[in-house]
Amino acid sequence: MKNIGFVNITVFILFFGIALITAIQEENWLEASLFLALGILSLWADFKKN
Repeated sequence: MKNIGFVNITVFILFFGIALITAIQEENWLEASLFLALGILSLWADFKKN
């Protein structure tokens, strides 16, 4: 499977992106900062292992 990186980015955009947008729209800043931190950590881990 050579498309693992593409799959990881897709999951990141779908899960963390939508959750972050929803939290921002509801003005829930604690939840928004949590999803932003988890998203950055997830992307960092994906790129670090390659």
